[in-house]
Amino acid sequence: MEVKTNAPDGADVLAIDIGGSSTKLALVNRRGETRNWQSFPTAASSGSAFMDTVVRACRAVQSEATSSIAGVAVAVAGFVRADGSLEFNANLPWLENTPIAHRLAGELNMPVIADADSNAACVAEYIFGEGQGTNRFLCLTGGTGLGVGMMADDKLLRVAHRCMGDAGHVIVSPNGPECSCGGHGCAEALLSTATLAQQYARGVGRLGASFRELVQDSHAGIPEARRVLTEAGHWLGIAAASLASIFLPDRIAVAGGLSHAGDDFFAAAHSSLSRHAGMFPLARATLVRATTGEHATLLGAAASFFYPEHL
Repeated sequence: MEVKTNAPDGADVLAIDIGGSSTKLALVNRRGETRNWQSFPTAASSGSAFMDTVVRACRAVQSEATSSIAGVAVAVAGFVRADGSLEFNANLPWLENTPIAHRLAGELNMPVIADADSNAACVAEYIFGEGQGTNRFLCLTGGTGLGVGMMADDKLLRVAHRCMGDAGHVIVSPNGPECSCGGHGCAEALLSTATLAQQYARGVGRLGASFRELVQDSHAGIPEARRVLTEAGHWLGIAAASLASIFLPDRIAVAGGLSHAGDDFFAAAHSSLSRHAGMFPLARATLVRATTGEHATLLGAAASFFYPEHL
């Protein structure tokens, strides 16, 4: 569903972030400020049932709005078609082919723009965060999956299926674990926050340990937590080195839950990138922690109305 618009300064956009684990909604303005934020699990018996929940949440946010709403911006994990339906996501097969944008446009009577969450996170960090001032900006967003987006010469780069393709599934360990995508040794299989939490839970015998607990324990100096995050940083560095050789970014930002992984993770990532990247890309690219935080994907989704020139 192609919608071209440039929302006025005083308007809000109702932004929706459909992630692998949770779905977030908020009103977002041109300055990247959010209001009326809410969240619920991305889970349902079917795509249609899930959209029922999304529509109800949207109406609740609409009812609390104090400014005009220019439209609805949706960021979805996976490959998103031009008509706003999910083409593929191995973590959300039940949502594939659901007419997300069409359903929202019909129910809410507003223009709707839908795009991949990896694109949205990249655009948000480019406009509001570490991407500012760059010509070629690469953003790796780690959460339930590992998304990759890139800005080149002020424009979002769309290599395949309206995004960077499945760049988060670049192979970093040929003998590594099986991934939900069907491959083995993918960056996502070694770097998703859920995978790291499970790995830590097994290592310390603490059933159900979360990624947040892993990070907190690493800060506290617990050896197993530090080991897990240091190893993850190693794999992140290899993935960044591989992508840097192809896309030659000025700056590489790590966003999403992984951006909170702490000093052990980032020290290992920097070291691994230095060891594995070639001289030419390494002379150009710096690896940094994203600064747009947990609402980055919402901000980037809303940017499709406020800053369409970047898309």
